[in-house]
Amino acid sequence: MVDTQGLHNLEKLNQLMKDGVISETEFERSKERLLFGNDRTATKPSVLTASNPAADDYFGWMLLPLRRYAQFTGRASRKEFWLFQLVPIALFSITLVFTMVDRDAYDEIGAVGNLAICLFVLGILALIVPALAVQVRRFHDQDRSGWFVLLNLIPYIGALAVLVFMLLEGTAGDNRFGPNPIE
Repeated sequence: MVDTQGLHNLEKLNQLMKDGVISETEFERSKERLLFGNDRTATKPSVLTASNPAADDYFGWMLLPLRRYAQFTGRASRKEFWLFQLVPIALFSITLVFTMVDRDAYDEIGAVGNLAICLFVLGILALIVPALAVQVRRFHDQDRSGWFVLLNLIPYIGALAVLVFMLLEGTAGDNRFGPNPIE
């Protein structure tokens, strides 16, 4: 008898490895768990996703939401969320520098500044999905529904409420959304 769920999970692992989301060692370790026991992948889908970077790898933490681009399941630590917030800030800062430097005699933005603005807009559009996904996972870390993201739609107060929620510590240990991302 063939274990279709295990086979499906193994196919997912293989695809994640081909896409470069997980390394070969992570693939082999997860494959052994699937085949020879300690099968946590059936109940915890976050095992099949990209693993957390080292604690002092800030650049890895900053780019982790991009590796988990549209993953709205699981949990995200405060470190993952706040370091990812540096990406749009960096884009904005670079755009600001180019637009301030590239001014003509009439104080109008030149071609390089306009190009920087266009690239900034495209970058922000590309970051909308991972920003929402990491925010949903951050709510999951606090054992709250991901639908709390809709608070952002309330003018003024909503963004402030979400900011406060993003500052709060997550629940200790496992919760209904998966294992603790810090462990």
